[in-house]
Amino acid sequence: MTEDADLGQFCCEELAEAVSPDPTASLIEHDSGLILLNLGEREEEGETGVLLATIHFCPFCGTEIQTDEDIEAALGDVEETFN
Repeated sequence: MTEDADLGQFCCEELAEAVSPDPTASLIEHDSGLILLNLGEREEEGETGVLLATIHFCPFCGTEIQTDEDIEAALGDVEETFN
């Protein structure tokens, strides 16, 4: 992929290749379009879950990929899916 149009919603080829819908991947694309960083599993009160963090900037090229407003609008969808 060399042209921006081929990248879809991603800012660079590296991000497009790294993001996955798999909830165990390092970079996750949620159904809402929100991109999350998987920080690993966490156990609390006998239950194990995945610890996810939102990211604002692409870890590869530094482009802002999500604003606070984008993240807030999508968080309700993410909580429903991963809980």
